[in-house]
Amino acid sequence: MPANERRSTRRFIMRVPLRFRPMKQASIPEESAASMNISTHGVYFATATKVSEGVLVQVHLKMPREIAGDDVEEWSFTGRVAHVEPLGTTNGKSGIGVQFLYYEVPPATGLFSNSR
Repeated sequence: MPANERRSTRRFIMRVPLRFRPMKQASIPEESAASMNISTHGVYFATATKVSEGVLVQVHLKMPREIAGDDVEEWSFTGRVAHVEPLGTTNGKSGIGVQFLYYEVPPATGLFSNSR
């Protein structure tokens, strides 16, 4: 493993639809994107939205079976933008690496749901 390689989990090169937005900027609507790679600890995707390193973001996505081990509903992640890098000079997009800090799984519906 190269000295600059800090990942501790396997990355999957796959396109997973997601929605994200900076947490402290409620006026900014959610943006749609798709992962370029994803793991249990984070996601990397391209966007034209300007996001700075260190910013906390909310990310909604359906974690793939290859990672979660089963089919799951959409999860809500809180993450920190770990790195931002330009992706070419003509399209204005950046590659955004988000480190997941924690996540919420929506409650299951059915017999043991929280509805009363």
